[in-house]
Amino acid sequence: MEGTETSLKYGRYEIVEQIGRGAMGVVYRAHDPQINRTVALKVLREDRVTSEDFVQRFLREAMAIGRLSHPNIVTVYDIGQDHGTVYIAMEFLEGEPLNEAIRRRTPDASWVAGIAVQLAESLAYAHSKGIVHRDIKPSNIILTPDGQVKITDFGIAHIEDPDMTQQTQAGQILGTPIYMSPEQVIGSRLDGRSDLYSLSVILYETAVGRRPYSGENIAAIFHAITQDNPAPPAQMDPGVPEALSDLIMKGMEKDIDKRFQSGAEMARAFRDFLKSLEVKDSAPEAPAREGGRQGLLIIVILVLVALMAGGGFFYLSHRQAPSPEKPRDAGVQAPLEAPVAKAWVNIESDPSGARVFIDNALAGKTPLKIDIPLGKHEIRMSLPDYEVWEAQIDLDKPDDVVPLSVKLVPAGGG
Repeated sequence: MEGTETSLKYGRYEIVEQIGRGAMGVVYRAHDPQINRTVALKVLREDRVTSEDFVQRFLREAMAIGRLSHPNIVTVYDIGQDHGTVYIAMEFLEGEPLNEAIRRRTPDASWVAGIAVQLAESLAYAHSKGIVHRDIKPSNIILTPDGQVKITDFGIAHIEDPDMTQQTQAGQILGTPIYMSPEQVIGSRLDGRSDLYSLSVILYETAVGRRPYSGENIAAIFHAITQDNPAPPAQMDPGVPEALSDLIMKGMEKDIDKRFQSGAEMARAFRDFLKSLEVKDSAPEAPAREGGRQGLLIIVILVLVALMAGGGFFYLSHRQAPSPEKPRDAGVQAPLEAPVAKAWVNIESDPSGARVFIDNALAGKTPLKIDIPLGKHEIRMSLPDYEVWEAQIDLDKPDDVVPLSVKLVPAGGG
């Protein structure tokens, strides 16, 4: 929760609380009294509403997105104008962002492929309607309690500024750069295959627990995206099946013509992979040798006990604060009473006073010195009238002091 406002209304929507803020606007949890429904209300900043022509084009494109009807795409209910700006009323979701789930759970091949199928099908549908997302990233993907995967902010990156060119200008990078396609980085014209590349980067991260590219700054990340060839997931983690690894790498081909050419093709490929897993699971096992059945039974019982224990721990860690990420090859869980190794991060911004979010939780304002458990963490800084800054840090040395100094860019590249 980032704040509450009880008297403000946009159209018929009554503001309950602010739940997010970006360079282009604010997102509220709001109440629709007409049908007694909770909605997510995205309101553009007034200084972004530059002309009546802009408003009309924004409304037209928002209406196009509102016509999307797919179980894996957040529904747009309504659009309107009020208080000198425009707003979009959308489905309010209960669940967790994919980036939280990646950090919290150890993935398995079927879970990764299942996510791929749902998202690829939703992208295929949107692309068939002529809409490209342009900002596919884990924080824009929500896992609902019933197991559905939903894409949020569909097309919002484009309709928030219909006049924007595809050129990636300094200070005007939309979304997290690490998920951009090579053609997006160099400013080429985009089509749906750019979204499929971004989805494949997410699947890579989901499968192995780390991103395929890294860099000290945006220029280094962009160079890696356009020039470097990351190691396949199966090479990074032997537990990832080669067939799954190959599908992910196909989606991340730098040559756009070598990737999946449509979301439907990508969904079919991952669905076929899931079927191959089912065939393996249903294959008859070789008969146990006489005298070996008792040992096999003991192993099965031990595995079941371990799974039950693991399930109990997962439930507790989900209901309580998430524990620091553990190495994926750790065979023994440390005792709960063991001290947590941490490092210090000294965070500064120019200008100062930016709010700092660590793993989506507000940690304070800059300048800020804070101790954080070792491992990978998402850092976000936001300051009114400046672009939101995001990055991932990887802390691996206990008691180390890591300096992080960021020069924020005025909104709009000014």
